[in-house]
Amino acid sequence: MIRILKDMFSLLFLISGFVTLFVLMQTKHIWGDVYIEQILVNLEENVFSSVSKKVLYGFAISAVLGVVTAIAFSVIFKKNRQLIIVGLICYLFSFFEVGVFSYFWRQTVNSEIYEQEYVSPQNLTYTFLRNKRNLILIYLESMEENYASINHENLIPNMYAKMKTEVSFEGFYQLQNQDYTMAAMVGSMCGVPLRKSILNGHLGYQNFLEGLVCLPDILSKNGYKTVFMKGADIDFSRAGLFMRTHGFDEVMGKSEIQDKFGIEIKEHEGAFGGFDDSTLYEVVKQEISELSSADKPFFLSFLTLDTHTPDYFLSPVCKSKDGDKKDVVRCEDQMLSEFLSWLEKQDFYLNTTVFVMGDHIQTGKNELYEDQRGRKVVNFVLNPSPLVKKEEHTAWTTLDAAPTILSALGVRFSDGKFGLGRSLFSKTPTLLEKMGLKLETELSKASKVYDLFETVKVRIEPKYEIYAPLGVELVSSEEIEKYATFSNVLMGMVYSDEFSFMLPTIENKDIELDLSFKVMMDESGARKINVVANGQEIEKWNVTMKDKQPLMKQIRIPSGLIDNGKLLLRFETNDDGLSETFGIGVMSLKISGLNEGLF
Repeated sequence: MIRILKDMFSLLFLISGFVTLFVLMQTKHIWGDVYIEQILVNLEENVFSSVSKKVLYGFAISAVLGVVTAIAFSVIFKKNRQLIIVGLICYLFSFFEVGVFSYFWRQTVNSEIYEQEYVSPQNLTYTFLRNKRNLILIYLESMEENYASINHENLIPNMYAKMKTEVSFEGFYQLQNQDYTMAAMVGSMCGVPLRKSILNGHLGYQNFLEGLVCLPDILSKNGYKTVFMKGADIDFSRAGLFMRTHGFDEVMGKSEIQDKFGIEIKEHEGAFGGFDDSTLYEVVKQEISELSSADKPFFLSFLTLDTHTPDYFLSPVCKSKDGDKKDVVRCEDQMLSEFLSWLEKQDFYLNTTVFVMGDHIQTGKNELYEDQRGRKVVNFVLNPSPLVKKEEHTAWTTLDAAPTILSALGVRFSDGKFGLGRSLFSKTPTLLEKMGLKLETELSKASKVYDLFETVKVRIEPKYEIYAPLGVELVSSEEIEKYATFSNVLMGMVYSDEFSFMLPTIENKDIELDLSFKVMMDESGARKINVVANGQEIEKWNVTMKDKQPLMKQIRIPSGLIDNGKLLLRFETNDDGLSETFGIGVMSLKISGLNEGLF
């Protein structure tokens, strides 16, 4: 019996090793070089549930070939030890190819790039033009500038002409793990890369990097109507959750488009079971017309899909010439050109900036040209603010898009620094110019600051009765966290900016709160803190690097502010109201009465 179990284990181990190897080979065939963190992110987001049947069949065939090969090897190498060794070789080779060993090693090494280079968008002051400019941000799926020279043919003559006559940026370099759409959108809107989530359990799916403040957050807070649209399922790769978490008022995928515009998907189906791009452009026109009629600036972003590999789709508005992907690229160029021509004729266009960029270069080998070096995305800006001018930069990444877009709108902020991004309209060097490829290495390491971006913040009333005992000092993380309406625990401290208490009914007696806490500084080495009790400001603190931490503060809360024994105490840690991160690291707190005989 034991011998049979050993034989079964050895064979299953060999089969699993070969299946892993063959599936990896199929993955590299479709998407080129892939890395373990990218694989983990995609598995976590369950993106494979929406891939085409053709891709799934390819993986199924690869798995079957792995099983057949393993059985053949088991006939040749009959000893269990030999089968284990062959299976182990398959695993080790697969792990090496996707960087498993280097990935786990890097997780043991902390990078300080965020402490040294990250500029918190929520702590910046943004000065907008009096007449705020509208923004249209267009992501073109896998659209590369290299399509302008395919066997002596320019497949994108209209885009290429815009790149040569309008503002466009040379020196694009795609960072590792930025070669898929969700990572590209996070990088371009938030100025940080998308990393493997540290979240556990279902709470991780209530938000998407909620500790970040991104471009749409800024625009929404400053009075913009914000909309995002794509033709396929909006929940694919949690895109909808990301957009709703970060400032978009309205988020539309194929179901939402179908409901709002009354268009049947079966009559206009394109890639990934969504609407084809010609239909998307038409509904985008309708949405923009509606937005432009409102009495507020708008920000609309949309993503095309027809050029997505391997399921590229030729829209019915275009004719087939070569019967391959070249037709699809030509068609996308034509549809974008017609859309931009329509846009330029609209009354609101003069006060509208358009930013066009390929979300990433095509994953893997591009079958339309052999030379794999120097690949870069299409990018150009139409109608930027006349107050800005393009500066000379030799190297930039997706992370630099958000501050560049803000500058194009004429917004002034912090020398063009936003997250890890740097505006290409500013003289400030990009991190790629400053650090070279060391930037890629540092971004792949662990970061405690990045972990804070992923912290779940659940803004719900706790189920238990909140009651802070007067005269008792709360010192443990668990005790303090109990009274925080949302919180994060890091290195033994509770980071929060809002606490809720239920106090005994006390007539005509002020309450005193003693705090011992640490504060996260902004880039200037300072932090302004407004203390708000039940909606009324009661204290203002200016904390600088000269102040010894932990800080000791005492707050007097007038009895008249206590509402039926309830107290909501909030620490607003910046001037513009974008208090989205955990500004106060509480070490201990104590509530006591200011008058004798309170107890």
